[in-house]
Amino acid sequence: MDIFQGILPNPLDILKATGGLLIFSVIGALLYILYKSYRKEIEHQFVHSIDWVLLNIKVPKDNLASTLAVETIFSQMHALHSGLTFPQIYIEGRIQKWYSLELISMGGKISFIVRVPKDSRGLVESAFYSHYPDVEITEADDYMENFHFDPNYENSQYDIWGTEFKLTEDFVFPIKTYRDFEHLSAEEKIIDPLANLFEALNKMQPYEFYGIQVILQPLADDEWKPHGEAMVKELIGEEAEHDVKLKDVAMTPFNKFAQFSLKNLLFGGGHGAHGAHGAEEKGPKNNWMSMTETQKERVNLVERKIGKPGYKAKIRHLYIAPKDKFDPTKKGLIIGAYRPLGTANSNKFKPDVSNTWVGADYYISPTLEKPYMDYLLRKKKRHIFKGYKNRDIHIGLPMYVLNVEEIATIYHFPITTKETSVASSIEKTMSKKSQPPANLPILEELS
Repeated sequence: MDIFQGILPNPLDILKATGGLLIFSVIGALLYILYKSYRKEIEHQFVHSIDWVLLNIKVPKDNLASTLAVETIFSQMHALHSGLTFPQIYIEGRIQKWYSLELISMGGKISFIVRVPKDSRGLVESAFYSHYPDVEITEADDYMENFHFDPNYENSQYDIWGTEFKLTEDFVFPIKTYRDFEHLSAEEKIIDPLANLFEALNKMQPYEFYGIQVILQPLADDEWKPHGEAMVKELIGEEAEHDVKLKDVAMTPFNKFAQFSLKNLLFGGGHGAHGAHGAEEKGPKNNWMSMTETQKERVNLVERKIGKPGYKAKIRHLYIAPKDKFDPTKKGLIIGAYRPLGTANSNKFKPDVSNTWVGADYYISPTLEKPYMDYLLRKKKRHIFKGYKNRDIHIGLPMYVLNVEEIATIYHFPITTKETSVASSIEKTMSKKSQPPANLPILEELS
């Protein structure tokens, strides 16, 4: 018995060791939870300290400018990005500021609204004026202040529907952009990819509201482009570089020993083996030459996307109407307008039916599940309404990355031709602005 006591550890010592480890783990977990709560609070305070301004943008009556102009605008607006330091992020709670691009239909009257941090108003206005001299930009009141949704659905006179849109594939694959709608050899050279969307918004009745919100948070290149570069290597079959880990370093002697062959050492097979390995090293590094044209196009699409500035993005839709006049078919019109922006070879937008879509389906019995379905429906309506009204970047789905070309595709002024002008349902400038002639005579004051 004394022999086993000398070999086996004392149970009391084991209890002390495990108890100390458990206490250390609990303290660590509590500290982590406290820090996350603190971080959330200071970020909340920072967001509420930002002064915002809503800009109403009236489009030119005759918009003959290419959508490339809008892409350039978003490239200029990317200057909102600021490199935050460690203390600013983890002590002061600062996060990257963002924009909210909004296309709204109030009873069929379509308006372009941009919500920007007040200290960046000059940046946004100069970006628009530099490419659209005839545009009119005025400060506007928040139209959402007139909407109040009662979480108690039964007591609300309005009903709402909404959802967020997500991408069907990895964000490094782009959607079909406005450049794909330009056909230089065709009689109608440019087709507006948002024509169906403008038409659907125009069909809203005087008592209906439909809002489309595109939230943009600028990203630095190194925050998202390395993922695209890794995807390119994966697509062409090039072996990605692996990070050196401590485990790999420790296992190196054992890997070398596993490759040792006594036969090769005695009979000279080592040279041949080394030659074979060397030939393998000199082989093709990727599969580009054997790839199909479709596969190559996928690679080119990714490279084209990561070649331009990017934003973290979130797309929300919100429909509001009186309960007795609520028309569920209106959401179908808008959702269908996004389908031309996707192909079998590109990325696509689709509504997030699983999480943010305002709706609830029963699994077995609608009668038995009605209390839960009513609760879930109220919760989804409250979240989509709060997220839209506050232009919140945290409510809803995680944000994904769109580059400036994609953003210009989903948010731009209607494209007109020499024969057509902007539809009357869209807020626009009433007359073309012009500068006074340089040789205009000046009336001298009578003496």
